[in-house]
Amino acid sequence: VTHLSGGHINGAVTLSLVLGGNLPWYQGVVHVVAQLLGSFIGAAILAAIFPCALDKTTNLGSNIVNPDFGVGHALVAEIVATFMLC
Repeated sequence: VTHLSGGHINGAVTLSLVLGGNLPWYQGVVHVVAQLLGSFIGAAILAAIFPCALDKTTNLGSNIVNPDFGVGHALVAEIVATFMLC
């Protein structure tokens, strides 16, 4: 399977491979669709296992920006981390 997928599960990596010419655009589209489908299925499984009434954290499976860190800093951190993946 890795000779077909490359083993990447991050949409940013897929986009960079397509833009860099290392992955054909049509294969990139298939990868992104598969990545999104996997995300939705994973979220549905989490929602089924942990109903909202039982979730003591109130944010199961999601990231929250620490108010002391700030949204702007979090955005810059995500951008830098994304470029490091590519």
